[in-house]
Amino acid sequence: MRHQPIYAPVPMLAADVNCFWALEQDQESYNREVYLPDAYIEVIINVGAPLVLESEHGMLELPRAFVNPLQNKPLRIRAAGFCQMISMQLYPWAVKPILNIDADPSTVHVIGLDADWQRFADDLTQIVAHRGYGEAIDSYQEYVCKTAYRHKHDLMLIRTAGLLLHRSHGQIRIADLAAQSYLSSSQFERQFKHYTAISPKAYARIVRFGSLQAALLVNPSIRLVDLADVYGYSDQAHLIREFKSFADCTPRDFAASAPAYFELRQNEDWCDFMKQYFNLSYAG
Repeated sequence: MRHQPIYAPVPMLAADVNCFWALEQDQESYNREVYLPDAYIEVIINVGAPLVLESEHGMLELPRAFVNPLQNKPLRIRAAGFCQMISMQLYPWAVKPILNIDADPSTVHVIGLDADWQRFADDLTQIVAHRGYGEAIDSYQEYVCKTAYRHKHDLMLIRTAGLLLHRSHGQIRIADLAAQSYLSSSQFERQFKHYTAISPKAYARIVRFGSLQAALLVNPSIRLVDLADVYGYSDQAHLIREFKSFADCTPRDFAASAPAYFELRQNEDWCDFMKQYFNLSYAG
């Protein structure tokens, strides 16, 4: 998705929230896109036209406030008009402590939030309309700070392990993560799945795929053999198989869509953010 402004979380949320973002996009271009799997959980507030999820059961109208949990296949959401939304991008271990819900990626495509969140979404829609996205993001962060961390959670070990997975692009050995957490491999996996609803090995694959996406967006012409070397795939064919398993297309097919991001690539702040966050210095 083509995010516009990116906002840093306030200090209270900084350990578990990657960022907040806002998006405005016309219906035609938005409806051509898909949400590809990535390593974050999005808490989306729709402040524009109604949104509809395409699923195997048909078309499902989405509530104003919903969660896009971890996915292993592309997700198709369509707008019934001009698209406007605001999202909080969470690390997956933060769903329980911040939202007080479970998010199982194996059984749920999206999760509608409760009535309090829906009322808040209505308020946020008015704030965007009359005072803009900056104030809306401030209100969003304030609302989350009031409702987050209601219950005690011992996140330190899983949070540290998750961030190491991100910094290594999913290439650190799970046994090494368990050892750094002072847990056996089975204990570590149980703890990780308790908070994220996914195994650390499966999450590492999603993290690595997210880094591949970012590299291809920043430099669509980068050689796949170089990416395979950077991300620890056995060869280019292995990289292509992994990419197709998540994206339903090849890396080159995905890169062919990158011209739609031309304006973003001309934005130095966006490129600097992508290169720094995903450690893409090799991407050119």
